Amino acid sequence: MAAEQLPDAVREFTDDLRGLLARLDRYAGWCLVFWQRDPDGMRACLEGREPPPWDVVESLLQDLAAVHGPAAAEAELPRARALHAEATAVFDARPGARQTLSDRLDVMLREQRYAADRRAGLTRRLAAAANREEAEALGNDLAWAEDDHRRATARCAELTARMTALDGHGRRARPPHAQGRVASRPAPDAAQAPAPDPVPPELRAAQQHVPPPAPAEETHVHGGG
Repeated sequence: MAAEQLPDAVREFTDDLRGLLARLDRYAGWCLVFWQRDPDGMRACLEGREPPPWDVVESLLQDLAAVHGPAAAEAELPRARALHAEATAVFDARPGARQTLSDRLDVMLREQRYAADRRAGLTRRLAAAANREEAEALGNDLAWAEDDHRRATARCAELTARMTALDGHGRRARPPHAQGRVASRPAPDAAQAPAPDPVPPELRAAQQHVPPPAPAEETHVHGGG
């Protein structure tokens, strides 16, 4: 969608997302992680070409709480939630949208299993760590694996709700984690975050995700790519 042709709902959400990012430090918190991991995905969201999953918006609101206080994030939450739901509804009304959602759900289910397996493996290795340095490194990797699993689980639920709405089985559900207060997922420490690796364009494409080989290539805006 060209910027001048954006539907009203998409334009309003995109403007709101830009305004939110303008209040954040691009080089800190989740904002930094998303820009490092998936700059193409972030640009697609800011240009109105693709709505981010709700967990991404929620994490940016977490950054807002860290910078401007919890009250600022709580005040922004209802509007962000409503605009996000309206924007995704516009995208889901496009021809072929259900198949796109189905394909993404298949990929996210694989990523969920991958993250669960990695989490289990790291948990076992952490229990057998030989020294403090190894335990700290494994603990950091485990924290990222847990975040990957939470995001994949949330995105599976969100995609399923959108598909259900398209199938006409009940009213559109609110995005996962959208109800109540902003979730208190701790923002990452940039100094502890895995160093960004070059990510091939095909891994970033929203429609062509593949399970990443290492946590340094996870935490993407649209998941897996």
